[in-house]
Amino acid sequence: MIEGLYIHIPFCHYKCPYCDFVSFVIDYKYEDYLKLLTEEIKLYRDFPFDLKTIYLGGGTPSIIPVSFYGRFFSEVSRILDLSKLEEITIECNPEDYSTEDYRALLDVGFNRVSIGVQSFTKKGLSSLGRKHSPKDCIKAIESAYSAGFENINVDLIFGYPNQSLEDIEKEIETLKNLPVKHVSFYLLTPYEDTMFGHMHREGRLSLPDDGHIERMFLHIHERMTSMGFEHYEISNYAKQGHECKHNLIYWRQREFLGVGVSAWSFVDGVRYGNTRNLGLYTQMVKEGKKPIAEWEKLEELELIKDAVFLGLRTKYGIPKDLIPCIPENLKDFFVETENSYRLSLKGMILLNEVVVSLFRFLENLNRRALLNKSQ
Repeated sequence: MIEGLYIHIPFCHYKCPYCDFVSFVIDYKYEDYLKLLTEEIKLYRDFPFDLKTIYLGGGTPSIIPVSFYGRFFSEVSRILDLSKLEEITIECNPEDYSTEDYRALLDVGFNRVSIGVQSFTKKGLSSLGRKHSPKDCIKAIESAYSAGFENINVDLIFGYPNQSLEDIEKEIETLKNLPVKHVSFYLLTPYEDTMFGHMHREGRLSLPDDGHIERMFLHIHERMTSMGFEHYEISNYAKQGHECKHNLIYWRQREFLGVGVSAWSFVDGVRYGNTRNLGLYTQMVKEGKKPIAEWEKLEELELIKDAVFLGLRTKYGIPKDLIPCIPENLKDFFVETENSYRLSLKGMILLNEVVVSLFRFLENLNRRALLNKSQ
């Protein structure tokens, strides 16, 4: 059953130098795109749904006036049963919406807002190429809260050039005085097709070394947990009961549908990816075709590996019966409970290396099993 619906809004005021999500800085009639989304959702109306969450990501969903979303969700409610929804999230830029807009979002049905702060300091915002100010960030959070939003997330980025532990502390000290229930601390990554990616390859972007990143990660963990936030996923902290339900669907390998340009879905063991081309997306949807550009059926070992990678990102880990055991050379990176294996803090820091080693171990076991079966 499909429990989550992701909706990709691919428009932005400007392109951030670190962003590798599909987004366009163009003049566009947003009503037309929302109509396309409605038509795409209709193409899946016969799928088995038990919707618990909806997440609007981007791009910049808050680039679109709230009134458009009211009409959009009115149409969607005629296609899908939205009566069991527990969480509806929208990502917002700090400078886009007023207190009145946040009140209107609540009227539409949104009950969670994720504000793309990225940094509360001028130094951080400048390094990350953001155009809003620290005051804009604080004003957006206070506006959302005064409008009635109880569940507010802020996104922050760490690991930008010349960032110090003192800079991290300034971010956290600002957080202490704000009505925030969830915080995402993302490590800056110079993805290949981004401006930062090009600069990094050319030696024009100097990022902190691994040792300094580890110190920042540990400092964030210590300070956030001391403030009552649960470190429930590598990059995410939440006050009790405010974990992101939509993202938990991903990390628990539950089924979800993604609509919009470049959106991904996971249904019946298959990962689907929509076209990244806005023109092709428009054409296919208008022709009544699902705008899928690529797909992959996950079989046996691949399904297990996928579940391992996703589950180990979280404090819940993976069920013991998912894999035979943890190899000796990796045991220092794991915490074993009666029913699960989860990563230690050290294991979280080295997630990619640990997972690669664990996958190699599982692949070797699988080869041996196949060999024994053939003999």
